[in-house]
Amino acid sequence: MKKKGNTALNALGSLKLTVALILFIAVLCVVGSVFPQESSVTSSGHGDGFRIPFLLGPYDVFHSVWFLGAGLLLCINLALCMMRRLKPKKRSLLMLLLHSGVLLVIIGYAIGFMGLDGYAEIPEGESVSQVVLKDGSVYDPGFSIRCERFAVDFYGNGMPREYTSDLSFLINGQVADRARVRVNHPASFAGISFYQESFRDLLSAVLTVSDGKQPATFTVSEGDIIPLPSAGTRARVVKIWHDLMHAGPAVKLLIEEGHGGWFVYVFRDIDVIISKMPGLLEAMPAFDPSGFHPYTFSCSEVKHSFATGIGVKRDPGAPLAGIGGAIFFLGSLLACFLPPSSGPGRERAPVQEAAHGPARAATKSKES
Repeated sequence: MKKKGNTALNALGSLKLTVALILFIAVLCVVGSVFPQESSVTSSGHGDGFRIPFLLGPYDVFHSVWFLGAGLLLCINLALCMMRRLKPKKRSLLMLLLHSGVLLVIIGYAIGFMGLDGYAEIPEGESVSQVVLKDGSVYDPGFSIRCERFAVDFYGNGMPREYTSDLSFLINGQVADRARVRVNHPASFAGISFYQESFRDLLSAVLTVSDGKQPATFTVSEGDIIPLPSAGTRARVVKIWHDLMHAGPAVKLLIEEGHGGWFVYVFRDIDVIISKMPGLLEAMPAFDPSGFHPYTFSCSEVKHSFATGIGVKRDPGAPLAGIGGAIFFLGSLLACFLPPSSGPGRERAPVQEAAHGPARAATKSKES
């Protein structure tokens, strides 16, 4: 039994297993870079039965059973290698240093799973107090984040070149700190890092609805619902355009009544459009703002703003992984400059040469 146990320990601490595990992890990293990683899918309305095959697949490699299992096995392998090489020699201590660095990096990565990885979308001028995590749950950091200002610069082809967010961090309604976040230039507050990840356009419209008696004005965004006086009737805001078909700002409404629905396009400049195209409303009834009797819809303004997408992260294992990386780098430098240790054969060579030296000298004297 003892021999079998030693055999198992030797196998776990072998260099072949180290190389195999590193290659396997490298292959998993390649798979993770080829397939889109969608860790948030695991909690988007699916049960635990869905998570098991998902964690075995290629779409969340860095949280998969394969990646975590290989990392754990590599930790055990490195620990056993370190125990077998604890000898008071320069080369042994150097190998111990290298193994310790790799081990600290792996442990730091594992601790990172206990950190925070989420996302917050903040409309310009507004604040949020919760962060949506990758698994779909909601996290309360204990303070609010407000986007004071968002700015974006574009290339000539319309692609965004750079975008920045001026953030304020509020505790009990009071500004505790301010920071500017740019792409690849995060900010930190309360031990949490904030990254500029994305942005999107926000359009809102000012609509007036009249039933011939009392007009009502609403400021709406896409997805909002406008209640109408008739029982069971409402208008849903489907889409808002800043410029639809070069005809100016417009809003697309879905009038829902019972089991039916009608689309109505509300243009801000409908009078100008009709003057240029007199037969438009007869050809396109959906463009008639009074087409759904007895209501008349009008759009007075379309406002444009931005919502900034902020990545919210906290990695408690990052310092440990950084220390491990520094130790490994130091060990690698020492390995380059440290002379190789002398083996047994090299130590005996001078003795043998000294022993045969007189005989060789006598032979040379006889020959001469």
